[in-house]
Amino acid sequence: MATERKLYWGSGSTPAWRVLIALKEKGLEFDSRLIEFSKGEHKSEDILKLNPRGQVPTFVDGDVVVNESLAALLYIQDKYPSPSLLPATVEGRALVYQRLQESSNLQDKATQVILFKMKNADADVPQEKLDAAKNELKYWESYVSEEGFIAGPDFTLADVAAGPFLIAMQRFGATLEDFPKLAKYTETLKARPSVAETSPPHWKGTPGKDWLAAL
Repeated sequence: MATERKLYWGSGSTPAWRVLIALKEKGLEFDSRLIEFSKGEHKSEDILKLNPRGQVPTFVDGDVVVNESLAALLYIQDKYPSPSLLPATVEGRALVYQRLQESSNLQDKATQVILFKMKNADADVPQEKLDAAKNELKYWESYVSEEGFIAGPDFTLADVAAGPFLIAMQRFGATLEDFPKLAKYTETLKARPSVAETSPPHWKGTPGKDWLAAL
C-alpha cells in the first residue's frame, strides 16, 4: 500500500534536510520528491498548488500540508511521537523550542556572508558580516552540552533544526577552529545514520566553496 506521506525537497536546501532527518529518525516511509532548483521546479504547478510561495520543503501527510520546515518538524513529532525527539520534561522541551527559534539566527548570519560572496566573488566580505557570524557561533559553542548535543543530553529537534546549517557552513569553508565544541558536534552529527543517509546528494563528488573560510 502506497504511503500518503510525500516530501518535496531540493538537494542542498538545509530546511529540507531538516525534514528528511526527522523522517529518518522516526523511521517513517514517505514518497521522496526531489526537485531541481536549476530547472525552476520549485515554481512548478504541482508545488504552487501546495505551497503558493513556491518553496521547499513541502511536506504532505494525507490531507495535511506543512510548508515551513520548523512547522513540519513539530508536526511530525506531534503526529508520530515515538521515538521522541523531545525531552520528557516541560523544562527540557522549552529549551528545545528556544533553540528551534534561534536556529533562524544561525541561518541568517551565515547566509549573509554566502550571499555577499555569490554577488561579489572577488571582494572581501565586510568585517561586520564576519563579526556577526562569529558572534552567533559563540552562542552555539556555549550551547553544546557535556553529552555533545545542543539542548541537553539527547539528540532532539534542536539538533535536527540547527545541525544541517552548521554542516552546510563547513561545506562553504568554515573550519570552526575557534569553536572546538561545535567542530566536534558536527562530526558527531555527520556520523549519525539519519544525517549521513540524507546528506545532499549533489555534495558527493563535488567541491564546496571557501566563502566561510574566515569562520
